[in-house]
Amino acid sequence: MGEDDAALRASGRGLSDPWADSVGVRPRTTERHIAVHKRLVLAFAVSIVALLAVTMLAVLLSLRFDECGASAALPGSDGGPGGFPERGGGNSSHPGSARRNHHAGGESSQRETGEVDTPGTPSALPPSEEEPEQWQPWTQLRLSGHLKPLHYNLMLTAFMENFTFSGEVNVEIACRNATRYVVLHASRVAVEKVQVAEDRAFGAVPVAGFFLYPQTQVLVVVLNRTLDAQRNYNLKIIYNALIENELLGFFRSSYVLHGERRFLGVTQFSPTHARKAFPCFDEPIYKATFKISIKHQATYLSLSNMPVETSVFEEDGWVTDHFSQTPLMSTYYLAWAICNFTYRETTTKSGVI
Repeated sequence: MGEDDAALRASGRGLSDPWADSVGVRPRTTERHIAVHKRLVLAFAVSIVALLAVTMLAVLLSLRFDECGASAALPGSDGGPGGFPERGGGNSSHPGSARRNHHAGGESSQRETGEVDTPGTPSALPPSEEEPEQWQPWTQLRLSGHLKPLHYNLMLTAFMENFTFSGEVNVEIACRNATRYVVLHASRVAVEKVQVAEDRAFGAVPVAGFFLYPQTQVLVVVLNRTLDAQRNYNLKIIYNALIENELLGFFRSSYVLHGERRFLGVTQFSPTHARKAFPCFDEPIYKATFKISIKHQATYLSLSNMPVETSVFEEDGWVTDHFSQTPLMSTYYLAWAICNFTYRETTTKSGVI
């Protein structure tokens, strides 16, 4: 009997010990779970705070970026239309001072790239942003019609050794409606100087400044006084640009003859690419006459719409060809070429060459 009681007590302890152990472990497990849950909640809270901070920073940066973009879009601001035209698609370099002293000799090391130094372009002060948009004619897709070209005198000097050219264009314009802005097309050109004059009696019209507006591919000349309606004026622009490496505007091409690569410069102005070769009213409705002069090295010859009237040879190996005046026509009909091709010509029964 005593042995049975001892065995029962022993078996009772054997059954009660694991149960007691399990009961004793549960509080420790619960405390560990609570600690883990606290860490998870804390990590979640920290991540939420970090996400909010990043979002606020992104919003502030985007607002700052928009402000910078808006200020850069103003004419005359740094990197904007007050400087040089943007070059999206095509050559990424800006035309520089294409004029070279050909008496000094020597070729540019940038022959293949066509890149040259970039001169500064004076900028006019743009009108206040509070002014109505109709007072900013350069923002319109079409020219205003206040001015009409009558005649162009265009003098070009081509530097085929580094594929640049300089130009001087004198445009006789008729003022239809009074305006203090002269707006005409210009793209991928670096304008050095602009002058406006009425005639010898009244003299020059003061120019406040000028800027290029790439969004609509125009040159804007801001005057200190308003041009009078029903009067004619002369607009003089000195500029330079690249002979482009694409099939538009005034561009270069090449061919191989007897194993030698030769270059030529030709034009493709249709429909709206005359503005890449000289500032002009580059819409078909604006018809005018053209008088072209092309200065080039004597190893080349030049061609244009009309026959050569005179050729002036210089001692330094350059020649200037003066072409006859064209009929009344749109800008995209104008054409010229600088090459060393041979060519043939004949005369019709009515005397046209």
